[in-house]
Amino acid sequence: MVNHHKEEHARVLKHRWPSRLFHWGLVIGFLPAAITGLIIWQKPGSEEFVNLAMRIHIVSAAILTISAFTFMFTGFDRIVAFFRLVLSWSRHDLEWLKIGGGYPHKILLGREVPVMPMDKLNSGQKLMGVIMLVGGAFLTASGWLLYSFIPFFPKLFVYWVEFGHLWIGLAMTACLVGHMFLGIYNQGEFKAMFGDGTQPLSEVKHHNPLWVAHKIERVTGKTTEEPMEKGA
Repeated sequence: MVNHHKEEHARVLKHRWPSRLFHWGLVIGFLPAAITGLIIWQKPGSEEFVNLAMRIHIVSAAILTISAFTFMFTGFDRIVAFFRLVLSWSRHDLEWLKIGGGYPHKILLGREVPVMPMDKLNSGQKLMGVIMLVGGAFLTASGWLLYSFIPFFPKLFVYWVEFGHLWIGLAMTACLVGHMFLGIYNQGEFKAMFGDGTQPLSEVKHHNPLWVAHKIERVTGKTTEEPMEKGA
C-alpha cells in the first residue's frame, strides 16, 4: 500500500536542468530583444537612445542564439521528447483549446470547469511550443541575415525579410506575454521551471494526469521515495 503521507510530500522531477537553463536564456535573451525591437521600430527618443537599443538587441539575440545551441547539445533528448509531444494532437487537444483549458473561467469567473486530461504539456503549451519553434527559427535566421548579410541580397528580398522579422516578432511577443502571465499564475509550474525543476506530485496529478498515469515511475532510495519520469 502506498504511504499517503509520503505521497502528499512527494515531488516530481518535471524539468531537467537543460530545459531550465534554456528558459533562463529565453528570459535573458528574448525579453530584452523584444523590448528593444519595439524601440527600434517606433524610434522614440534620440538617435543615441535608438542606437543603444540596437546594441542591446544584438547582444540579446546573441544570448538567445547561444542558449538555443547549448540546449541542442545538452538536452537533445528533451528536444526529441518535445517534438513528439507538440506534434501529437488529438480531439482532446481541440476540446481543451475550445475552453482555453478552463483558465478564462478560473481567472474571470472564479470557478472550475471540467477539462480534458493532459500529458506533460497541455494543449496551449503545445501550441506555444510550435509557435516558438517556427517563429524563433525564423527570427534567429532573419535577424542574423539583416545584421551581417544585407549587402549580398536584393533590396526587395531584404525588405520582406525585415517585414517578416518585425511582424513575426510582434506576434511572438504577444504570445510570450500570455505565456508568462499563465506561467506566473500557475506558481507551481513557474517555481519548477525557474527553480530546482521539481513540482509537488499533487499539483502534477491535477494538471498532467496522463503524464503521471503513464510516464512516471517511483524511485526508492534509502531515505527518500520520489516519482520521476521514466527514462530520466
